[in-house]
Amino acid sequence: MFKDLCNYANDPIEALFKRLSDDTDPQKIDLGIGVFRDDSGKVPVMKAVRRAEQQLFERDLPKSYMSPLGNPGYCRDMEQLVLGADHPILQERRIISAQTPGAGSALRAGAEFAHGLSPESVVWVSEPVWGHQVEFFEKAGIRVRTYRYYDQLNSALQFAEMQEDLRDMRVNDLLLLHGCCHNPTGQDLNIDQWRAIADLVVKTGAVPFVDVAYQGFGAGIEEDVAGMRAFSAIVPQMLLTVSSSKSFGIYRERAGLLSVIFSPDARDPESLRRKFRDTIRQLYFMAPDHGAAIVHEIMSTPELEKLWRQELDEIRHHVITMRSALRKTIEATNPDFDASFLEMQNGMFSCLPISADEQLFMEQQFHIYMLPNARVNVAAMNTAQSETLAEAFACVRAARTASALEASG
Repeated sequence: MFKDLCNYANDPIEALFKRLSDDTDPQKIDLGIGVFRDDSGKVPVMKAVRRAEQQLFERDLPKSYMSPLGNPGYCRDMEQLVLGADHPILQERRIISAQTPGAGSALRAGAEFAHGLSPESVVWVSEPVWGHQVEFFEKAGIRVRTYRYYDQLNSALQFAEMQEDLRDMRVNDLLLLHGCCHNPTGQDLNIDQWRAIADLVVKTGAVPFVDVAYQGFGAGIEEDVAGMRAFSAIVPQMLLTVSSSKSFGIYRERAGLLSVIFSPDARDPESLRRKFRDTIRQLYFMAPDHGAAIVHEIMSTPELEKLWRQELDEIRHHVITMRSALRKTIEATNPDFDASFLEMQNGMFSCLPISADEQLFMEQQFHIYMLPNARVNVAAMNTAQSETLAEAFACVRAARTASALEASG
């Protein structure tokens, strides 16, 4: 069974880790994996998380099984955090939720659930998109189509092209959207654009699948989901995934949410709940509870929630500061280049306007490591690293200009 498997393609993240490990240069820069690092390069643990863990330990919580739908308190917390406590969906109780092992498992379970109900549906994903998201749908047997979203070499949203592509959606097709801080580009829709896409969804009968993984890393906890909230008030049904990894800094605890939001005319919501529950049970039975319990402890303890909001706001301001620093250093070393897109985008990531070959050059010559699409994790950067990145970018642009002149002459 096992002896003949060979030449299996490596995962880009693990391959990056291997290259980083093999690189002995003490000045190497890791801008790949999506974690927040402070100025010292450490991935800090929030004080609110540590205090919540201590409170949970002191209460001596049981370790018995839970339902496949997981921690109900955590589910309510995340529903309200993302949608808002007064959202019509929650007031009308048109939502069924499950705690999942992170947003990745939520995407996989949501894809499985949708495919079981509508095997002919395809999923529409942005170009570019985070590659692992595509894998979850493909593994569920769902065919993938792309829509134009972002022009990397010109650092620009392609909204008109996005609308043009999505007019081809059919009834029950899935539309994958990033609720905020788009991965990998950092380029978000504004509220009017969210509403325009909602109108397209209503006209075509597609089912949105919205992934919220970075709430609080852009303009603010409430501001980041304003567009998605307006969108969800228009569309009749949708799937929603939420990650707590970034917003609470509990990356390895794998706490996430998957919600099914059904239309007011749904014939039998209880049957939906049972099918939803069984889909999850058949995939992994139930999610571990530790991360979800931490989040629920924070959100149900006013002083801890206040502390968490303060800490997340500090992280957000650090990311904004790094975006501004990177823009300044790039424009200082490239006087004819407009890097304002870095400050207009949101969250952890941006894509440098370079080709795959140029990205490889920066890795080999400057020891700067990024994931596909030249995705830069701004949240992992310090000021000195931004200066090195700006210098490398200037070299890439100079080589590009020289190559173009040589080709034309």
